[in-house]
Amino acid sequence: MQPEENWKQKCLESLFHMVLFRKAQVQNILSNLSDYAVLSMSAKHVQVLSLTLAARGGCRLASEELGPILSVLEGRVRCLRLFDAVALLQHGNTDVLFVLHRLLDHGSVTEVVLKRTPDCSLFSWITSRCRGPYWNDPQASATTDSRDASCNDDRWAEEGPSAPKCPRLDLYRDDNKLCSKFSPSCSINGRCGVGQIRSLDLEVRSLATVSRLLSSWLCLQSLNLYGTQPLWEDDVAGFVESLRKLFLNPHCSLRDLSMGNVCGQNILADLLTAGSKLHSLSLDINLPRDNRIKAGQNLQFRQDTEFSLEKLSLKSTAGQAVQNLPAVLQHAPNLSSLHVTGIHHAHLLLHALSESNPLLKVLILEDINLTNCHQEIIHLLENSILEELSLKDCRLLEKCREKKDFLVPFVVAVRGLCSLHSLSLSQNRLATSAIEIADLFLGDCPSKITKLDLSSNFILPADLLEFGQRVQIYRPAQRLTLDLRFNPLDRDLKVKSQALKMLLPFCNILTDDWDSRSTMADHVSVM
Repeated sequence: MQPEENWKQKCLESLFHMVLFRKAQVQNILSNLSDYAVLSMSAKHVQVLSLTLAARGGCRLASEELGPILSVLEGRVRCLRLFDAVALLQHGNTDVLFVLHRLLDHGSVTEVVLKRTPDCSLFSWITSRCRGPYWNDPQASATTDSRDASCNDDRWAEEGPSAPKCPRLDLYRDDNKLCSKFSPSCSINGRCGVGQIRSLDLEVRSLATVSRLLSSWLCLQSLNLYGTQPLWEDDVAGFVESLRKLFLNPHCSLRDLSMGNVCGQNILADLLTAGSKLHSLSLDINLPRDNRIKAGQNLQFRQDTEFSLEKLSLKSTAGQAVQNLPAVLQHAPNLSSLHVTGIHHAHLLLHALSESNPLLKVLILEDINLTNCHQEIIHLLENSILEELSLKDCRLLEKCREKKDFLVPFVVAVRGLCSLHSLSLSQNRLATSAIEIADLFLGDCPSKITKLDLSSNFILPADLLEFGQRVQIYRPAQRLTLDLRFNPLDRDLKVKSQALKMLLPFCNILTDDWDSRSTMADHVSVM
């Protein structure tokens, strides 16, 4: 649940977009108010502004009538989202450019989201705000080829300023001229400032243009890239080299990097070698099924190599993609959060965590076979300061002859981990074994857990009733948030009601009206 102020802000922000884009349903809801009145009232609540082709609201903001509204947005909007920017410019050209300029250079925008990334000139014009105040510093010039920081003017000479899909080039080159066309007195000294983009979220077909410009983005702190098509190793190699150049500059600010739909084996190690000062790295590695990528080599880092990495998220579709993960972990002593999905050889990962990452506080493992990793799990729990542990869809009990053989020492180890306050065992088909989890609150030194996720575990009402009876006896010292969603509790509503009544004095319960008897529901719940 979010505070009431957050809901109010979100609702008024949505209302602003609906009126700006003249959605038909708004006319019925607000028939007694003018567009201007509603926009004036809601504009001061807009923190994220989205401009789309669906309706040409961006062009309206450039009009004299809505000038005061645009001035309010300048002071309020922190994030600008652009969808299909080239098409926007085809319908608005100078109008839209003026609005973008006012928000980026005269406003408070520090985050930009570009979906369906535009052509090189518009992209370069927008991302020039990533350069920051040190762009003209001699040290910056020493590590960045000036030709990489602008578009290819030869192409423009051939196509001319009126080429299809391309706005006027002179507008990109002179923001003062653009601004004075609409508002001659937009700045006190007659010169427009240049904004600073701190966070950039890009949807790209290729990394080529990004790679050309990346080394100049000195004030950028967070970069999120997602490939609409697979980003192959050759494409990523150029990006890695540009990343290396960027980090060679002492004014580099980049700390958070996220990349999606990447195809390659050694990308994790390559990115961290080039950007060893990254604090956060998220990778979604999507390897092709036809094995077009050859197996990479296991890397041996220098003994004194140390990454600044504090947070790592890795999603993989094949085990080979994580072959250098243990080596990376061994050189990331400051790692505090790790989220890994879909890898093989998890025992190597768990062993590395126990030996090399003493500061780890958050561990989230999803869709990973931990059937043969019971000893490693117990060892990690006994030698960590974890605060949050999630083992989701990890087939924990799949090969256990006696499920207690693992669950009993697991529960004991969790009880002994005083720092742990959140535990998720979702989608592990615990079923009746969920009763054993209640023993977390047994004894003189019960677990300090305040959030327990047992969703999608095929827990029946009778199982929950016995779970509730144990909790009622143990009486946990702190109130527990208990997630029971997507369990077949509808099989016996009377018993379910009895179990919930026992738990309510000790738990905030998350439940639902899930129909477990619908087609394939039981199967889907444990996929």
